Amino acid sequence: MEPRDAGRGGFLRKASGWGMLTLGIAGCVLPVLPGIPLVLAGLIVLAHDYRWARSLLGKAKRRLVALRRRTRSRAPNRITVLANARSRGPVPASEPGPSPDPLP
Repeated sequence: MEPRDAGRGGFLRKASGWGMLTLGIAGCVLPVLPGIPLVLAGLIVLAHDYRWARSLLGKAKRRLVALRRRTRSRAPNRITVLANARSRGPVPASEPGPSPDPLP
């Protein structure tokens, strides 16, 4: 039985991981490439073979979970928005503006 990273499959996995990581870092600077998704994809592929990639991926996951919790706690839920809208009373109707000219 061969080890998991032996042979051509291990080389292709590492090469694709390094390629995605490199493109992701370049994408953080260039507006054409999606940087962060490529960096994360490269780390996911490289985490199979490298401990430092697993560590960075774990840190990224913890940060994303914390960010998600913060944004959910700040965002008002629908019930609060509806209750605030009803307590203010009806919204006054605005006067209609001039109608746009029809296209020729």
